[in-house]
Amino acid sequence: MTPTATGQFSAILPADAQRILIILPSWVGDACMATPLLRHLATTHPHARIVAFGKDHLRSLMDGLPWVHDFYAGSMRRSSMIAELRRIRAEHFDAVLLLPNSSRSGIFARLTGIAHRAGISRPQDFRGWLLTHRFANAQSLQDEVAKYAALASWWTGTPLTSRTVELHTTEDERTQAQQLLHDLPATRADAPCDLILLNPGANRLDKQWPAHSFAQAARKISLARAAGEAPRPIAVTGGPNEHALCAEVAKQSGGIDLVARGINLGSLKAVLQRTALLITNDTGPRHIAAAFATPTIALFGPTDCRKTPMDYPNERRLIAEPFLPEDQIADDIARACAGLCAMDRICVGDVVHAAHALDASQSTHNSSRISA
Repeated sequence: MTPTATGQFSAILPADAQRILIILPSWVGDACMATPLLRHLATTHPHARIVAFGKDHLRSLMDGLPWVHDFYAGSMRRSSMIAELRRIRAEHFDAVLLLPNSSRSGIFARLTGIAHRAGISRPQDFRGWLLTHRFANAQSLQDEVAKYAALASWWTGTPLTSRTVELHTTEDERTQAQQLLHDLPATRADAPCDLILLNPGANRLDKQWPAHSFAQAARKISLARAAGEAPRPIAVTGGPNEHALCAEVAKQSGGIDLVARGINLGSLKAVLQRTALLITNDTGPRHIAAAFATPTIALFGPTDCRKTPMDYPNERRLIAEPFLPEDQIADDIARACAGLCAMDRICVGDVVHAAHALDASQSTHNSSRISA
């Protein structure tokens, strides 16, 4: 079933479903953008046990969320599939919703034996035949947020009204963040820091703003203080495979290398909860920052910012090619002409200006963002 012309929905998910499995997407950003769907599901089925299934690195994203009752870490790869299926079958789930669009996730859902299997149907392959309920309207939706919102509304029969990304931190994660930032002026685990956090990595080299540009922009923003005030502290974060990059940016900017200090996804949540400004490429921490209302400058080149919009006013997006016609997508342009969407077209001065604009727009103190 699909939404009618009047916007009304008929529920696909059984009203009496008590055990619901959600198969999460693999990417951190996509998993963050799925949190409005999870929240909506808990609202429409308040007595159901909701379990999320995904790769192990997503566990810390789900930690602390009151509407995710358990997280099953696992892979849908053949080498580990038998053990994963045995665990899921033992739970006797009433329904499963697939957020990934892959054929593998469809096969995995079919093998779980769960009678009610819902997800997006792709016309180009056999995936739809593996599902009992198929959502076909997703192909016309251009961004992931709209896709998940439409999927949630279709499944539950109730329109999803809030697309705000939401994550929570645990006490242990806040303690880890306090230890990572122990030498900054604000050292309490619940206190904000006037911190500039840099995230120079990405899953592709062409999505990375140059390391020297990150360092130069951070230094300029750090030193733009009133007479007599100390420079703002700088820190650098990244993934486990970005040690060298983060060390270089930390060296050039005079910042703290949080990767060398052992930051992980869970402690990153708590660090971002205390951060005054994040400068990031188009990658997962951008979405985590939105969940904690962290002021963010997001840098886009060969990926189109229109594909991942968020209901978040404290973000400034800087685009390598800001004059693309509405009917053209940056991803397609970058494949045809890589230089047109090259990240080094974004100027340091524009990032500094965006930082000052964000500072001016903040009407409340950072401490208002701190929550247990």
